[in-house]
Amino acid sequence: MSYAVYHVEKGAVSPGGIGKHIDREPGAEHTYQHADPERIHLNEHITVTPHCDKSLHIAISDRIKEGYNAKNKAGELKEIRKDAVKYTTHILTGSPDLMEKIENNSNLRKEWINANLEFIKKEFGEKNIVRFSIHRDEKTMHIHAVTVPLTNDGRLSARELLGNPKEMSQRQDRYADQMKSFGFQRGIKATGVKHEDAKTYYARIKQAQNSISQNDFKPEKNLLGVYKSESVEEMQNVLKSQKTALKSKDLEIAKLKEQQKKDSEFKIKIIESRQNVEKDLKYSLLSDEYREKMKEIKINEVGKKYGYDVKLKFHFISHSIQQKGDREINEMVTSAVKKVAEEKQLSPVDTALLMRSKEFKEVEKHLQNERERRNELDQRRGQNRGPRL
Repeated sequence: MSYAVYHVEKGAVSPGGIGKHIDREPGAEHTYQHADPERIHLNEHITVTPHCDKSLHIAISDRIKEGYNAKNKAGELKEIRKDAVKYTTHILTGSPDLMEKIENNSNLRKEWINANLEFIKKEFGEKNIVRFSIHRDEKTMHIHAVTVPLTNDGRLSARELLGNPKEMSQRQDRYADQMKSFGFQRGIKATGVKHEDAKTYYARIKQAQNSISQNDFKPEKNLLGVYKSESVEEMQNVLKSQKTALKSKDLEIAKLKEQQKKDSEFKIKIIESRQNVEKDLKYSLLSDEYREKMKEIKINEVGKKYGYDVKLKFHFISHSIQQKGDREINEMVTSAVKKVAEEKQLSPVDTALLMRSKEFKEVEKHLQNERERRNELDQRRGQNRGPRL
């Protein structure tokens, strides 16, 4: 059997990394490690709206500015909440065997892509689409779509557009209907699975299904005769759905137990580490060498814990970086550290330690290198143009 696969998630992090993955941005290969470099040229990018050609974080911001119109009782534009979901991601594909046949038939592939595009348009609004890309450089061809959850009356509401569990299930039904002409059918309902990322979800469901014997689905004969074929198929589907749910739950429980074991081991390591630190701290009162050692440990600890948050402040670097001197770059990174300190409620001591960490220096060095790289590119372009006659 070949199943239609549709998965949607609320955007919970900065769209910078997701945009790099979808757009196969050079220099960000770590975001698409499973892609075949020799097949990247086969990927397609469809410009549904002008926003689709912008960097993803800018596209999302511009679409919100364009369509957001929520007002309070006084008729003033409401301020968007900081924790508001500003985008949703969609993955559309199917069982690998049938997807391979569709991919290798250019006409069928085009029809499948158009059918998926129409589905996203109908469900979430054409104007809200800020990315629609087809990836053919991985094992199974699939589509990445990104939409901004703006309602028809200009409110930002992912909850309303995605709906409750029942409405999301109905959307899965509609997607299966859209894909029926290509040979796909609806996935199994009522599997008892809580929300998780697409890769983990389908891997676990497949494992659960493979662990169920086909003999489990053979209905017994009635004393009065044989069941009708429609009745047999219905009974098999219900039984398979329920047994898959049970197997899936067993796998979920096993997964939780494994995680609890890891958490317990990690907790033990933390306790041991604290004990060692306290022991070293006692000696640090007597020795300058130990004091410096403990200071270095604390700097590394704070840098590893919050350095990534500082880096995220520079996921987009404006062209003004080319005009910045080393001192100005240092001030930029210092300002980013202060913002992180405010968001994470760091103490003045931890803030000072973060500024002395190697992560701080790495961000500073990255900005300096980016400045030099862009200036060098501009210089080369000027040389290639040559003097005007």
